[in-house]
Amino acid sequence: MRSISRGWRRWAGAALLLCLMQPPAPAQKNLAGAAETKLALERLNVLGSVLVMGAHPDDENSSLLAYLARGRKARAAYHSLTRGDGGQNLIGSEQGELLGLIRTQEMLAARKVDGAEQYFTRAVDFGFSKTAEETFQKWGRDAVLADVVWNVRRFRPDVIVVGGSRGHGHHQASGILAHEVFSVAADKTRFPEQFRWVEPWQAKRLVDGGFGGPGPGRAGGGVQGGIRLDTGEYDRLLGFSYGEIAGMSRSMHKSQGVGAPERRGAAISSLSVVAGLPAKGDIFDGIDITWNRLPGGAAVMPILRQAADTFVPEQPEKTIPLLLKARPLIAAIKDPWAVLKLRELDQAIALCAGLYLDASTDRHAVVPGETLQVNFEATNRSRFPLALRGVRLEGMTGAPSEEFAPVALAYNQPDRRSLKIAIPPDQPYSQPYWLRKPGNGFTYVVEDQELVG
Repeated sequence: MRSISRGWRRWAGAALLLCLMQPPAPAQKNLAGAAETKLALERLNVLGSVLVMGAHPDDENSSLLAYLARGRKARAAYHSLTRGDGGQNLIGSEQGELLGLIRTQEMLAARKVDGAEQYFTRAVDFGFSKTAEETFQKWGRDAVLADVVWNVRRFRPDVIVVGGSRGHGHHQASGILAHEVFSVAADKTRFPEQFRWVEPWQAKRLVDGGFGGPGPGRAGGGVQGGIRLDTGEYDRLLGFSYGEIAGMSRSMHKSQGVGAPERRGAAISSLSVVAGLPAKGDIFDGIDITWNRLPGGAAVMPILRQAADTFVPEQPEKTIPLLLKARPLIAAIKDPWAVLKLRELDQAIALCAGLYLDASTDRHAVVPGETLQVNFEATNRSRFPLALRGVRLEGMTGAPSEEFAPVALAYNQPDRRSLKIAIPPDQPYSQPYWLRKPGNGFTYVVEDQELVG
């Protein structure tokens, strides 16, 4: 059984200490092997981001997300105002908060397929609403706007895409908020309490995705340019078109019966620019999405390009020296993009090394005050020299760690060890963070600002 989040520290060569934070291994397997590694290497040289806005789970344009994340190697995310608490349930009897929990997991499963990230607000899907005004009255307009602004300031998108804004009040509200956040997120006078963690952010372009057609939630204004993307392109590395990947992604929404065909063939998506930089043809037109956008980034780009271009699937570990060469250059850059890319680079190194890290227990549950044994495994499935320096548990008050002299990881020989931990008497029980405190039926209560979204 997969258990508590864990961090492993590994040592490469004689001089470099890397810290690799491994999440629990998912039951659903991701793309693996040479294709995943090649994609990870190519993604390192793309510094562009798109945030797609919507009201509910399954409102997303899955083809666009797959095209951006898998095809363009950009950082893409879907921002859902709600968790779908008021929807139907075709697979069980759960309703309300429990259905929202199911649909949250369905969304995360969909994102694992299309490669995008996922964000939410504290708004509750309370059911059908005729107008945006009614929706805002129940949610609290400033409260939900604050959450949207927070997520934009955290994600820092180059482009914001307005999703379907035609339909009932939630969809209308989503369209209105998407237009508002384009300017409000950059306003230093709005929600200044957030600046303890984030900074104002001005997206460069606001795009109407037109997924829902014209409607009450669609703001007026002249179109400054048109964007045409073939979201049905075939990806030779993955062996699927982005339309097929989108179909797989949408089929994760099982509670809603939203299974979709895995489409093949060209599929032109037309988007309209409604604010910010004009565009002719491409969603990133006029936006630098390379390392040149960061001071000191120009030195990083050719190294990472060489790493991707010279990658040999049969000998992936030969790429590691180039990645290690780029690492200190990236670490020296003071920018959120560099922090993100440093994490992605460490993951790419692990992929090239075939590095397997796991923490497990023989018990599915414990209670505060009990003792738990956690079993660790580290396996280096490459010839590149790696050594284990310690283990560290996270996600618990006073989580223990163990440091020891470097232990060389022999080729394809699992290093196994265990650590007994005492669960603190005051350790909170496992609980989805948005359900820890009772809400009011229209919004959830999340007191920790860093957990919002």
